[in-house]
Amino acid sequence: RSHEHHHSHYTNIIMNSRHAKNSLRLLSHYHSTASVSVTVSVSRGAEIAAVAPSRNHVDSRFAPPCFVEEAAVVFADFLDAEEGDLLLRDINRLMRRRRYEKGHWDTVITDYKEVEIPEETTVDNASQSVLQKTRFHLERALALALDKGDSNMKWLPCHAIDLKKEGVLSAHVDSIKFSGDIVAGISLESSAIMRLKPEKIEHCSSSCSSTFLGGHVDLYLPPLSLYVLSGVARYNYTHELLPSGSHFIFEGEELSVHRDRRVSVVFRDAKLQE
Repeated sequence: RSHEHHHSHYTNIIMNSRHAKNSLRLLSHYHSTASVSVTVSVSRGAEIAAVAPSRNHVDSRFAPPCFVEEAAVVFADFLDAEEGDLLLRDINRLMRRRRYEKGHWDTVITDYKEVEIPEETTVDNASQSVLQKTRFHLERALALALDKGDSNMKWLPCHAIDLKKEGVLSAHVDSIKFSGDIVAGISLESSAIMRLKPEKIEHCSSSCSSTFLGGHVDLYLPPLSLYVLSGVARYNYTHELLPSGSHFIFEGEELSVHRDRRVSVVFRDAKLQE
């Protein structure tokens, strides 16, 4: 089924991060209920369209009251089918000789393959353009929110993760030793539900008592979508993938999301030196 994008007015959105000076205030210039597409120029004369997030892909009904909704967003259909196919082709080539691992040293993930993507040497120009488009989209959101031409974001190499149908991604917070304020990912091959659960409440108001530590937020991640975790969702909430067959309320209807092999491309900004 097609997914309708719901657009609303996002202004002065700020992420509640311990690195506030580097926080990304996402999507501050999207207006009304009409379809909105802002075309912006990038280096080398390329152009991309900045799209607004889909509110239907985030279920925050059971979130703690101090959860910042703008800290976890999903851009449905961020890539088109051709872009997804090109990127998947290169990832499959990079993964070809790798075996599925039964587990990771930190026990977070099982039945998976992972590879770093140094795009300058291992993927073709079309796939490089997809990666650059995604990074630019994230950088542009920062530039628009802060009303300046350039951001100071530096990027770590992308990682591609191939998770088998029976694979498990358990609740965790990505390491903050080297990566910065953003964890984002493109989903390929099959849909999944990502669940966020609070781990810390140090930035929350008194309204977030221990009563709410059992709350959660679910993200529906269909193929070609882009999710972005920032601020409290990046630092204070764990994220995990729910088992195949889990349910998500989408546009008022309950969807049973059956996950098959899932490929994702993860983007992380580099931690800036204090």
